[in-house]
Amino acid sequence: MKEQKKQTLRLLQKVVRLVAPPEPMSVADWADKHRILSPESSSEPGQWRTDRAPYQRVPMEATSDLEINTIVMMWASQTGKSDFQNNVAGYYTGHEPAPIMMVQPTLVLAKEFSKDRLAPMYRDSKQLNKLVTSRKTKDSSNTLLYKSFPGGRINLAGANSPASLASKPIRILLCDEIDRYPVSAGVEGDPVNLATVRTKTFPNRKIILVSTPTIKGASRIESAYQDSSMEEWCVPCPSCEEYQPFKWAQIKFEYNKETNTATKVEHACKSCGALHAENEWKKDYAKRAKWIAQREHKSTRGFHLNELASTFSNWFSIVEDFKKADRGGKEMLKTFFNTSMAESWEEKGEQMDSEILLNRREMYHSDIPEGVKVLTAAVDTQDNRFEVEVQGWGKDHESWRIQYQVIYGDLKQSQVWNDLDEFLKRTWEDAEGRKFKIALTCMDSGGHFTGEVYKFCKARSSRRVFAIKGEASGDGTYKPLINGTSTNNRYRATVVRLGVDEGKSKVMSALKIPLVDEYGDKPQGYCHFPLTTKDNNRGYNQDYFDGLTAEAMQKRVKNGVPYYVWVKVRTRNEPLDLAVYNRAAIEILNPNLDADLPVIGVVSTSGSVPSKPRRRGTKSSV
Repeated sequence: MKEQKKQTLRLLQKVVRLVAPPEPMSVADWADKHRILSPESSSEPGQWRTDRAPYQRVPMEATSDLEINTIVMMWASQTGKSDFQNNVAGYYTGHEPAPIMMVQPTLVLAKEFSKDRLAPMYRDSKQLNKLVTSRKTKDSSNTLLYKSFPGGRINLAGANSPASLASKPIRILLCDEIDRYPVSAGVEGDPVNLATVRTKTFPNRKIILVSTPTIKGASRIESAYQDSSMEEWCVPCPSCEEYQPFKWAQIKFEYNKETNTATKVEHACKSCGALHAENEWKKDYAKRAKWIAQREHKSTRGFHLNELASTFSNWFSIVEDFKKADRGGKEMLKTFFNTSMAESWEEKGEQMDSEILLNRREMYHSDIPEGVKVLTAAVDTQDNRFEVEVQGWGKDHESWRIQYQVIYGDLKQSQVWNDLDEFLKRTWEDAEGRKFKIALTCMDSGGHFTGEVYKFCKARSSRRVFAIKGEASGDGTYKPLINGTSTNNRYRATVVRLGVDEGKSKVMSALKIPLVDEYGDKPQGYCHFPLTTKDNNRGYNQDYFDGLTAEAMQKRVKNGVPYYVWVKVRTRNEPLDLAVYNRAAIEILNPNLDADLPVIGVVSTSGSVPSKPRRRGTKSSV
């Protein structure tokens, strides 16, 4: 009798274990405990370590978060997307059994994934191996596209096969490379929607969408990401500690064309501009880096990750891949940005090539080249510096860049303001000894020092130093470059409102003007850039031209009506902004550039800004 009681007790204990909820454990914790990397699918076989790719931890934890039902991963290649999905499948097989579906772009790829990725994982994990029988037994519960286990099953489907998607209800849906799915699964409709419908009976469902993006405007993963928390993997700058994601636009490199190898690769901080190598940015990677959301979303978390963040690649090889793609043409570049940078591809609008402009530089034989009649200046205000550009203007708005100067300092202190004032008082000399003063300055009043800019400009209004406020036409509404003035501030400083979209269009149009046209004539409005020498560094290097070409015009549609906006293709665009401010300065000044004599130091005694442009041929007072 005692033995019968013991057997009954053991049976009850087994029943309790079967019906009891699983102990709290995240997908990452499960993987660290049970996942074994197989030699067929990993260059580093053995026990899984989440800290080996620390950016995977939070997305894996999110898949076991009861409040989250959708995970979106817009990730590059070589970042562990397949292992992430395997970990999720393993967790919901071994720890919290549930019906699972994994969808690949085609049935062929689904079979390959099952054979090359899934089967080795089930084989090599001691926990999973006990639950999923080997195919060698010829058990109908274990095929390439179907595997069962206590408490659940896993179906593998192809997005091109309606039959494979039409399975029983599922709780866990894993959709891989959704941007490679066909528009419709046969005549049944969007394969993602078809698969998602299968999860509706489960209130605790998990929908996981994974892919590298493809074409902008037609990318499923980008659209899903934009309807999520939009999180980026961010690291602190080694210099200023500002958290930021790795961006290709901030990568600076040196490349040996003879050996086709990168010799130096650094990433520039978006805040302070400091350059640091990969090992410096990734120091204490698992402890210091973190995901930062761009918006709140209750049920959907989205994660964007490019190959620069990967622990399985290095920046030198990525740069070499880029150069190879660049030599191969547009299609190879498209593939690079889709798969390596996890960015959708869009045909560039009005974007100049920085290399073309860099190679256009010419030797000036004096500070002020022949043809210049008036100087203007533009000032961009940052928290730790002023960036200033002086530009010369001649007949038909032909222009010469004179000097690009960065004045560093704490804008909370007076010294940097004094340094700016001294620079703006400078004179530049032409070959005949004539001295040119800056005739008019436009100074950016945006940012954290608006009041200080107003005060600075008001005290120098007699020198025509004016504050400006840029206004973008985000909804496609046209705004002229000179869009009015205001003195509605505590210092009563004149503030000029600028339609910056129109200004950028004018700047880009001027940059496209050739020195000589197809008929051998000299077009109007050509832009000159000085060649930097050891004795005279005027500031026109590669970084300048990258900044000058940092934006492109792109098409948008609102209520069925197309319009165009300027968007950044690189992070640092101060040179473009300064070019716009200088263009505004010459239009505000409106001197007679067709006069035979130089117009030197055109300064208004009233300091007023014309509300309307004067007619061509009139002249400002001196």
